Amino acid sequence: MRFKSLKVFAGVLMLGLLLGASSTTYADAFSLTSFSFNNFQFTPSAGTAQFTATSTTARADAGILGGVQVTNSSSSFPIAQASALVNGISASAIANGATNSVSATSTAFLGGCTCQGGAGGFALLTGTLVLSGAEGPVNVSISALRSMLWQVQTDAFGRYAESGLSMDVLVNGVVVFSFQVDALHPLLGPNQSSMLQAAEQISRTITLQGGSTNSIGVRIAASSLVINEVPEPASMVLLISGLGALTGVLKRRRRSVDQ
Repeated sequence: MRFKSLKVFAGVLMLGLLLGASSTTYADAFSLTSFSFNNFQFTPSAGTAQFTATSTTARADAGILGGVQVTNSSSSFPIAQASALVNGISASAIANGATNSVSATSTAFLGGCTCQGGAGGFALLTGTLVLSGAEGPVNVSISALRSMLWQVQTDAFGRYAESGLSMDVLVNGVVVFSFQVDALHPLLGPNQSSMLQAAEQISRTITLQGGSTNSIGVRIAASSLVINEVPEPASMVLLISGLGALTGVLKRRRRSVDQ
């Protein structure tokens, strides 16, 4: 009977060790965010509209709390691009004055640690819009293709994951398009996942003065944040101790049955 009890104890102890090892190896949280704004067009009801890009800016940030932080930026014209990478945390952004488009992407993945990290990409395109061949108020249709992709996921010990999106289109300093989501479908807790991919043509008509020169600004941002929490060694010791106590109970029950 002693031999059987030792076998039971060894089996339960091995189970506890496997549980402890798996929690450290596979604990992770993941977030991917991508946002783009392109095919930017201006169509006036009278006369002609000429858009000219004048500046481009791109910035990328990536880092782990209490660890390495990386920031890169560019103001090259007509194409500015930046990227940043820290372990499983990355970001990139492009502002293209040649194609009148902007894009930003961020990815955050952390595994096997009690830690948190985040990434963000930012892109800005500015220019001038000149209306000619018309006088007085002119209706101008502004249109573009907006595309977005986000995916967030946590496993058994992933604590939090989120994606954030931001977009503004300004004419003469006034916002005409805006899309702001600080925490897009945040996942709070383990074993969760969510994903969305979408693309849509957006448009709006505004009134500008014929013969005028107008300032245009397009800015977008994509961000990712993850928080991981692996059980501390003390917690695993407590788990194994509990399993050991369970073994003792099984042993006493077996003795009572044998009697």
